[in-house]
Amino acid sequence: MSFISAGNKGTVYAPGHFLAHEECERKTRQIAQEGAITTSDGKIYVKMGTVYPSNDENAEGIVYEDVDVTSGDMPGSVVLKGVVYDDRLPVALTTDAKNALISKGFSFKTSPTVSRGEE
Repeated sequence: MSFISAGNKGTVYAPGHFLAHEECERKTRQIAQEGAITTSDGKIYVKMGTVYPSNDENAEGIVYEDVDVTSGDMPGSVVLKGVVYDDRLPVALTTDAKNALISKGFSFKTSPTVSRGEE
C-alpha cells in the first residue's frame, strides 16, 4: 500500500486508471523522491502512471497509485506487466521506455471514447 496524504485534496483517487483491465502483475518497489512533483502545500509525491524507475531504456514498470515521498523514498505498487492506455499516462512514454516495457510483457492501446446520448 502506498502512502497517500491529505495534500491531494480535491483529486480523485483512482489507482490504476491507466490500465485497460485489472489483469496485471504488480509488485512493491522502493519509489525514489528524485523526480517527484511538489504540491502547493509542500507535499512531494510521485504520480500514478509515472514510468518506474525512469522514462527510458531502463523502464521496468509503471507506478500504480500516487506515492507520497515527502519524508523520503517510500514503498509503492508498480505494475510490471499489463495492458495500458498510454494516453492516460501523465507523461508520454519515450520510444526507448515503450520498447523496454513491451519486452517485459506490456501492451499499449488508446482509451475508448465514451459517447453520451443527446438530451
